[in-house]
Amino acid sequence: MPKLLSISRAARLAGVTRSEIQNKIREEDVNTFEGKLTMDLLLEIYPHIDIEADSTLDRIQHIKANARPKSSYSDGWVPDPDMLKRRLKELHRALVHTKSTLNASEILVEDALDELLRSVEGPEERRQNSVKQCIIQLKRVLQRMNGTSNATVTPIAKETLPQLVSTSVRILPSGHEFLLEGSDTILEAGLKAGFYLDYGCSSHNCGKCKCKVLSGGIYKIHDHDYLLSAREQQEGYILACCYTADSELVIEASEAGMEEDLPYQEIRAVVRKITREGDKLALLHIQTPRSQTLRFKAGQQVEFVTEDGIASDLYIASCPCDGRNLQFLVTHKPGDILSDNVFNAILTKQTVLLKGPVGHFVLQKDSTAPALFLANGKGFAPIKSLLEQAINIDNFEGLHLIQVGCYPSGSSLDNLCRAWNDSLENFLYTAISADTSIADLTELLAAALSGTPHVDVYIAGPSDWLQELLETAQSKSLSTENWQCQAVD
Repeated sequence: MPKLLSISRAARLAGVTRSEIQNKIREEDVNTFEGKLTMDLLLEIYPHIDIEADSTLDRIQHIKANARPKSSYSDGWVPDPDMLKRRLKELHRALVHTKSTLNASEILVEDALDELLRSVEGPEERRQNSVKQCIIQLKRVLQRMNGTSNATVTPIAKETLPQLVSTSVRILPSGHEFLLEGSDTILEAGLKAGFYLDYGCSSHNCGKCKCKVLSGGIYKIHDHDYLLSAREQQEGYILACCYTADSELVIEASEAGMEEDLPYQEIRAVVRKITREGDKLALLHIQTPRSQTLRFKAGQQVEFVTEDGIASDLYIASCPCDGRNLQFLVTHKPGDILSDNVFNAILTKQTVLLKGPVGHFVLQKDSTAPALFLANGKGFAPIKSLLEQAINIDNFEGLHLIQVGCYPSGSSLDNLCRAWNDSLENFLYTAISADTSIADLTELLAAALSGTPHVDVYIAGPSDWLQELLETAQSKSLSTENWQCQAVD
């Protein structure tokens, strides 16, 4: 079967946005393979694609033009020079192999056609034998092509060139696949893509991110203290936090599935900074030790314990792709010791204990449907975490955030929401007043959900408000059965 392309990669090759190609698939009723496309289907949808004009080449030329005379320089998304050389070598190998296959196949086809032409004027018996020989030769051609049609071979350069700056990694036995861009490690790229590969420290010490390379090329970019046995090295085991890929890679690694698969953790961390987001809200910036990062799923919470033994359950307000730098939202409640300590900056530089994670308010597994997020009050913490993961995964047709009670203009949270709205083509931000009635909010939800067959809905806010919202929505004949809801008081 021809190689399948993810929606993200197909959009990259076609030079269009991911939402545009998804709309095109729906409009033309294209039959995909579990949400993926063949190159044939991609060319049917976009027959105007100019194979010779590749935006990746323009980006590479831009890199060259703006290159800095520093051997280790990388701007984050592009690999370092050594990695570019390795991927360019792999690209060259693939192109040489393809050209060799095409040349050999062309010779076989020409020989078969010559034999058929010679047999036209000959006796019947010779024609039959010639046809049999031609069939055998054409079968050899198909075997050489390995099931790849001419339409998929023609744009091979366009499909492969992006591997100079990115390549794909497939995880077995789950079958999950993600893009590794720049000089990210396998672990970093997997976490950014929303997959929960096993790891402990992400600093090359614990060995919990050990995985087995089944095929493809790897390149070591970090040394590690953890010792792999001679047998493990012989069998292809590596630490995912220390290696990147220089060609399409297949690894065998364990992943967390359900929330219960993530281990219970107790981690001592430091309050690095407290940012005031208006008079009643503060954003805590917490950092764990290098040797121990928090594994969690977007939308989950932990028990937060201060040095004085003050404990509170707080939702994590940051992306699981960075388990070392965490954020939490705290609302000021006069008389509440924790919030008083936060707003008086007493907790700054203190050590706190994080216990968890717990919770089932997580993204729908493998969903690519449009998603609507509604947050009220402290409910913005888990919603923010879900959104940051969804943006990192970059696999959703559209993202719409409705914020009840917007943040003060110029605050970091207000700037963040507006930046998402301005910079992401598939993101819509709607801020409404805190005193908006439930009836009006229900009408807004109905309008946002209309015209689309299926939308994933995630709502977080105070329990009384959430209960009234659900009852009103049901009375307006809105189907709330599959809504993901979380009470955050």
